[in-house]
Amino acid sequence: MATKASARPITQDQVPAWDIETDVVVVGYSIAGVCAALGASEVTDRVVALERGGGSEGTCGGILYLGGGTPMQQAMGHHDTADAMYTFLLAALGPGVDEDKLRRYCDGSVEHFRWLFESGVPLISGPDREGTPLATPDPDGFVQVGAQEYAGGGLVWTGGEQAHPFNQLTAPVPRGHMPRDPDGTEDLFEGAVLKCLLAAAERAGVRTVFNTGVERLVVDDAGRVVGVAARSFGTAVFVRAARGVIITTGGFIYNDEMLGEHCTPAVHGAGKLGHGGQDGLGIQMAQMLGADAIHMDAVDATLVSTPHISFIKGILVNSRGQRFINEDTYYGRLGTETVLRQHSECYLLVDDKIFLESSWLRPAWASDSLQDLEQQIGLPDGALQQTVDYYNRGAEVGEDPLFHKGVRWLQPLSPPYAVLDLRHRSFPIQAFTMGGLRTDVGGHVLDVEGRPIDGLFAAGRASAGLAVHGYCSGISLGDGSFFGRMAGQTAARNPSR
Repeated sequence: MATKASARPITQDQVPAWDIETDVVVVGYSIAGVCAALGASEVTDRVVALERGGGSEGTCGGILYLGGGTPMQQAMGHHDTADAMYTFLLAALGPGVDEDKLRRYCDGSVEHFRWLFESGVPLISGPDREGTPLATPDPDGFVQVGAQEYAGGGLVWTGGEQAHPFNQLTAPVPRGHMPRDPDGTEDLFEGAVLKCLLAAAERAGVRTVFNTGVERLVVDDAGRVVGVAARSFGTAVFVRAARGVIITTGGFIYNDEMLGEHCTPAVHGAGKLGHGGQDGLGIQMAQMLGADAIHMDAVDATLVSTPHISFIKGILVNSRGQRFINEDTYYGRLGTETVLRQHSECYLLVDDKIFLESSWLRPAWASDSLQDLEQQIGLPDGALQQTVDYYNRGAEVGEDPLFHKGVRWLQPLSPPYAVLDLRHRSFPIQAFTMGGLRTDVGGHVLDVEGRPIDGLFAAGRASAGLAVHGYCSGISLGDGSFFGRMAGQTAARNPSR
C-alpha cells in the first residue's frame, strides 16, 4: 500500500530554492481562484495562480445569485432591495449562516454585478470573443437596456423564493442571473462565467501555471505562510508569496475518508457533483497550521433530472406513504430533504391529468387503485390512501394545511395513478460538500481560537461559505466570486515579508 503523502507544512529553510517569487499565490483556479487573482491584481501586478486540474463550474448552469436591485432585475420589472435579499437568504441558507458575510454580500451585490460585467461576464448583452463589451455603458458604468433584451432567459427563480415559508418572510423576487453566450451561438451556456473571468485575468496579467498541484504550505520561523511546495509532472516546484497564499481548492466530496468522518452515511449513496480534484487537500493543509474547519457536515443533494414542472401538482411521499415537504419548493431542497431526512426514499404520485409522456421519464408503477400501489411499492397498508384522501380534501378548497403548497399547484388526485421512483438507486441524485475553512469577511483563515493565520487566506468551497444547511442555485458562483475577489484584495494588501 502506498504511503499517504503528508500535508504538514515545511519551513522555508527546507526550500532548496524558490522557482517562482511573487506577492500573491492563488492555489486553485476555478471561480473563487480566478476572482481572487483578479482582486489581487487590482492591488499588485505580481500574482501567480497554480492549478492542477479544473473546477466544477463547467458542469453547472452558470447561474449567479445576485440581487438588491441589479440592472437586470430593474429591466425585467422586479423590485428588490439588499434587505429583502438578506431576509430570504438568512432563512434559506441556514441555520448557521455567517451574518456578517451575508450582510456584506447582500449590500455589495449590485456593485458586484457591475464588477462582473466590467470584467467581461455577459450579464447584459455580453462581450465579444476578445472581451470588449458590445453595449455602450452610461457614465455610471451600466448599460441602458430594456426588458426585451432579456427575453427568453437571463433571470430565473433558483431558491424557492415563491414557495412557503420564504414567501411569508419577504416579497418573492428572482435573483438567479444567467449570462449570455459570448460567442453568440446559444442564448446561455455552461461555464460562461468562468470562461469570461479567465480571459479577464489573462488581460490583467495574472501568471498562470497549470498541471501543478500544491502539496504543502511553507512557513517562516514565526509561523507565517510565505509560500507553497508543489509538484508538476513529478518535479518539485517551490513558489514564494511575499504577501499571502489564497486557498481556493474546492471542497472534499471526492475524499471518502473525510466524508466518512464528517457527513451522514446517506451522502455516500449519492453521486458526486464536481471532479476528482475536490479532495479536501487544501482544507487539510490549512488544518495542519491550526486552521478551524466548520460546518463540515453540511452538504447539498440535488435531483439531477427534475420532473416536468406540471408534476408539482402531484405529491411526494416517503417510505411510510406520507408527504414530507411542499412540492413547489426549490428542487435542491427536495433532494437534500430526501437524502438527509428521508433516507433517500421518495416517490412521486401523479394522476392521468398531470402525467406527461417524455423520452426519459417513465412511471415505475401504475394502477387505478391506491391500495394496489401500496402493495406494489411496499408501503404500509392504508398509508397512501389516507395521505391522498387528506390532501384531496384540502385541494378541493384550495388549501394545503400541512405544507402550504401554492394554490396554483393544488388539485385533487384521481385514478388512474402513476408513481415515479425517485430513490437514488433509480433516479440520479448528486451531492457536494459545503463546509470548509473558517474565514472572516476579508478572507483571512482563522485558527480554532478565531485568530487570523498570518499570510493565509481562503475562498470558495475550500472555505465555509454562505450556504450552510440550505442552498440556492447560483450561490456558489456568487459567493465564490464575491469573497474570492475580496480575499485577493486582502492578501495583496498584506504587508510583504
